[in-house]
This record gives sequence, structure tokens and C-alpha cells, in this order.
Amino acid sequence: MGRGMDGIAAIEARVAEICARFAPAPAAALQPPAAPADGAFAAQLRQAMAARPITAAAGGSPAAGTIDAWIDEAISRTGVPASWAPGLKTIAQHESSLNPAAANLKASGGNLAKTPLGLMQMLPSTFAAHAQPGRGNILDPVDNLTAAIDYIRDRYGDPASTPGLRALARGEHYRGY
Repeated sequence: MGRGMDGIAAIEARVAEICARFAPAPAAALQPPAAPADGAFAAQLRQAMAARPITAAAGGSPAAGTIDAWIDEAISRTGVPASWAPGLKTIAQHESSLNPAAANLKASGGNLAKTPLGLMQMLPSTFAAHAQPGRGNILDPVDNLTAAIDYIRDRYGDPASTPGLRALARGEHYRGY
């Protein structure tokens, strides 16, 4: 099936590796392909992960810094207004409990290519489509936020227009974006 399927297989293998570190599932569900292929995104993700090893700190967070510093940096990188910060923080609180290493295996039904990852719980395919060049580590909180900002800007216009923040504003339960 060409390079597209090779890239997906490589992403699935990497996601399986990441998920195994944080929420081990039965071995059969996380079995990577025998020979992962080299798609551009897979290679970039592999390189980013190798450059920044994931190790849990005392609070369960694998990255140094604070949510406010990560959001400030992501806003700086993307050029969105600083007024986005509270909305982004609320989304991150609801999506990952502010954990940049979050991996939601239950939401994907075991489909590794559809496992939401990171601070903003991005699908690997959505992250790949919205990550800034050279910023391809889905578990880096600032890379994850910058991709999420691009996605939110493209799809909703601003954080206040996302389904979750609109629901909260109406006094309803949060809904994923």
C-alpha cells in the first residue's frame, strides 16, 4: 500500500511504545509491526522522542516547567492573542489533567493510531497535520500545544468556540474538542 501505510505502521509502533510506558495493555494489543517503515512523520517522531526521553517526575509529569510557561511559549510561537491562555489551560485540564505524557488507550478502543496523546490529547494524525516544522514531539507540552492551537484556530477560530468551553459556559459537562 505504499508509503502512506508504512507511515501509519511506524506511527502505530511508536504510539505502542509510548503507551506501554504509561498504561501497559495486554501484549497483543501493543504489538508493534515486525519491520516499522520510515514515513516522514514517523521518522520525525522517532527522532524527537529519542532526543527527549520520557521520565516521570514526582507529580507524574515528564516535562520540566509549568502549564502557564508552556502556554506562554506556545502562544509566542503561534502568534495567537494572550487572551487564549485561560481557555487553553481549561482545555488541557479537562483533556489530560495537565499531564503532557497522557495516553488515552480507552478512547481509542485499542486502535493505536487513534490514541489521544499529550497535554491536549491530540491524535497522532491531527498532531502531524498541525505541528510546526521541526516541532514534532507529540509529548513535548509546547509542541503539543502549538499543534493544538493551530487545529483550534483552523477548526473553531478560538478556544471559546470549542465544544468543551461552549458546554462549560452553558453549565454543562466538558466535551472534547
